Amino acid sequence: MNAPEAATAPATAARTLAGRAFRRHLYAFVLGNGALTAINIYTGAPWWAFWPLVVWGLVLMIHFLIFRAATVDEAWVDERIQDLRAKSYDQGHMDVIRDNPAPSIKQDEN
Repeated sequence: MNAPEAATAPATAARTLAGRAFRRHLYAFVLGNGALTAINIYTGAPWWAFWPLVVWGLVLMIHFLIFRAATVDEAWVDERIQDLRAKSYDQGHMDVIRDNPAPSIKQDEN
């Protein structure tokens, strides 16, 4: 293992662990809320299972956003840039803008 691979090994392990933790949370969300909804339907009570679903869904969303923010790396950014460039209808125009950015507009001082 060379130096760059050794430096990225802990990051890769952390991403794998974060992915597993998020998937476990997602499975628990689906199973837990499915069970609560089934109990609610079986008892025939007003729909009280809505509130745990909403609160747990918000917590899951926050967990997902933290997971995605922690797992974004340069390879993902480069892949996304290439994907956007491939879908662009005017690649030549984008290259011109990148190579020759517009100069700032200055106000005439008269």
